[in-house]
Amino acid sequence: MTKTNVVMDIELLRDVTVYAHWIPITQGLHEEFFAEHFPGWDWNDFVPRLLDKKILQFQGEDNPALTQLSQGLFISSDIQTIEFIPQKNGVRVKVKT
Repeated sequence: MTKTNVVMDIELLRDVTVYAHWIPITQGLHEEFFAEHFPGWDWNDFVPRLLDKKILQFQGEDNPALTQLSQGLFISSDIQTIEFIPQKNGVRVKVKT
């Protein structure tokens, strides 16, 4: 299946980060959600990529410049959407503030 661009607002990203724990991932609990919302995409295209790019982070409880998502993940409060753009050599991530 061909990947198409995916644009996530903060609420959708919060829904995705619910699965950012080893139990739902290893038991495949995310698969139905991903098939419905992101056909052709894989878990590793999203949260791990955002962690690698430091768009998501695990610390921020006392930082008013961050918004809490789920599973202890935080994102800058300035970010409105994140676009995932499939390319021949991988996935480009575009952040809109």
